[in-house]
Parts: sequence; C-alpha cells; structure tokens
Amino acid sequence: MIKRIALLSLLICLLHGVRAQSGNEVFSPKVEKGYIELKDGRIIRGEYIYSSELNKIRIITDNESFVMDASEVVKITKKKTVANKTEEESNLEENISKTKKYFIFSELGILPGNPDNTNKMPLIFHTSVNYKFFEKLSAGAGVGVEFYKETYLPVTLNGVYKLNNNRVSPFAMLQVGYQIPIEGSRTKVRHIMPNNSGQFWPGPTIPHDTELEAKGGILLNPSLGVMWQTQSNISFTFSAGYRFHRLRYNNKEKDYNLNVDYNRLSLKLGLIF
Repeated sequence: MIKRIALLSLLICLLHGVRAQSGNEVFSPKVEKGYIELKDGRIIRGEYIYSSELNKIRIITDNESFVMDASEVVKITKKKTVANKTEEESNLEENISKTKKYFIFSELGILPGNPDNTNKMPLIFHTSVNYKFFEKLSAGAGVGVEFYKETYLPVTLNGVYKLNNNRVSPFAMLQVGYQIPIEGSRTKVRHIMPNNSGQFWPGPTIPHDTELEAKGGILLNPSLGVMWQTQSNISFTFSAGYRFHRLRYNNKEKDYNLNVDYNRLSLKLGLIF
C-alpha cells in the first residue's frame, strides 16, 4: 500500500514538471524585430520582447531601451505602414507631390505611316521645358528634329494632363506646332510623291525631276500614354497617338505648289526630369 502511494506521488510530481516545462515553452518570450505602431501615432523601428505575463513590452532601438504597457501597442508589422501604405510607397508619393514646377520632357519616336510617300517610318525627337500649373496639368514649349527627305526643326507647344499622382499614371498629351526646314531644303517631286503621275489637279503636269523648295508646315499630335516615376524623381513614358502634319513645297520659277499631308501613328518613348 505504501509503495503504491509513493509511486502515485512520484507520478503526480512528474506530471506537474512536464506541465510547467510545456507552459514555459509556450509562453517563453522571444526577441523579435519589426515596426511597432503605438496609440500616440508613433511608429518605432527596432527590437521588442514581451514580458512572460504579456502585459509589458520592452522596445530596443539604436538609441534607447524602454518598457511600456503592452496595451499601448496598436500593431506590430515587418514593414512600416502609413495609412495602409508601405514606407516605400509613402516616400514615393511624397516625392511625386514635391515635383518641381519646371521640368524637361524629352521624347524619341517613330511615325509608322501610309504608302503615300517614300518616308515609311520617319524618326522624330522632341524636347520641351514645361511648367506645372496645377497638380495634374502642365504645359510648355519646345523644339526638336525630324528626318524626312529633308530635316525639319519642329517648334511646338504642348499640354500634359495626368490622370492621377500614383507611381504609374496614364496621361494625355496634345502637341501643336510648325515644321521649319533646316537643311536639304530643296528636293524633287519623285522623292516625295513617287507613285504620282505628276498631274496635280487642277494644275498643270509637273515632271518628277522638278526641284521644289521645302517651306515647312503645321503639325498636330494628340496622344495617350503611361508615365512611370522612379524614386529618384525621374519618369519614363510611353505614348501612342495620331500625327498630322502638312509639308509645303513650291517652285517659284514654274509657279508650282505642292502640299504633302502626313497622317501617321506616333509611337514615342520619353524621359521626364
């Protein structure tokens, strides 16, 4: 009988020991790292450890270590959050909101076109200085270079409207201006109208070897695109639009005049800084 009582007592002690050990393993506090958001609005980055009763928390940063009630903690996350946004997103939006009033917008592109003339896909380059009038609306003026049978200097006015201030934003752009010939201002009819018989209704027949002087002409280019801003406050753009421009030619000696219309798709890559 005495042996049974002793064995039962020993078994009870062992059970209490196992329960105490398992309890310590479950509630044993550990040092972890994260962003601790407090009720007073502060977000502290550092290490933290709860007391064994889970009613206190010790926070350890680079400069200090302090203990406070665990009830003062709103939440703890691995990434800093500000109004449900990560620190990276918040810093980016802050950079966007601090965009300078003046900025440079440069674009390089091509004009895929119709078979009405020999310039199947002219190369174009524009750069402009713009001023931000409102949060999403800006306008400016610029110059560029465009390569046809002649080289032109386009002088333009443009307006840009962003649909939002996110990191990636759609935008609409309107560009108007005038093409000024800057070199190779003389060409021949066959270079700009190779498939034409030379008959210009209602005028006279013009031989294909007739020399014409380039006079330039108006241009119009509405487009839609996407703007992607980096953390360094530089944006990249891609846009597609419709390009119309009319180039004028004449020969004063023979009193010939010729207008060549371009109706093209514009595809452009851009950089804003």
